[in-house]
Amino acid sequence: MSSDAFDDRRKALEDQFFKQQNEAALQKLKDQQARAATKDEITRLTGITNPEILDALANLKLGGAAVMVMSMFPLVEVAWADNKVDDRERLMVLQQAENVGITKDSEAALLLGNWLDERPDLSWHQLWADYVGELVKRLTPEDRELLKSEVLGRARIVAEASGGLLFAGFAVSAAEKRVLEKLEKAFAVP
Repeated sequence: MSSDAFDDRRKALEDQFFKQQNEAALQKLKDQQARAATKDEITRLTGITNPEILDALANLKLGGAAVMVMSMFPLVEVAWADNKVDDRERLMVLQQAENVGITKDSEAALLLGNWLDERPDLSWHQLWADYVGELVKRLTPEDRELLKSEVLGRARIVAEASGGLLFAGFAVSAAEKRVLEKLEKAFAVP
């Protein structure tokens, strides 16, 4: 191989290497910008500025939809209270999701569906509790009670979904009551 051919090959390899490095750096920059935009959007929607919570929500890669997903987590947690999600609970969670604007084919709906198929890791409860804790710090007492009532009300609807027949009274299991009580604690102001 002549030195010109060798130099040409070396140069082509260097160019390819630097092209890949530039593409990786560009993708990293785009990812950082997307995370920053997501954090800004979540801050705008919720008022949350805690960097750890914003990072955790941005890691969902759902943008502002992360806020809706977090509002649905208590329903999922109640549905899993007895270690399984039955058809009525699943239906009720999905109906409640539609009521808050989560459309069937959205990323938020896909995550919600995954949570209904496979129980979310316990760390999700802590993320949700931290999210609510930051959120309620920014609310007036009236707004805090309204949010608490809305979130726990939707969770209770799911708890009642598998507990009784229409108009025959709704039963909430002991496990579901414990989950509802645990969820309620997140709304306490420190």
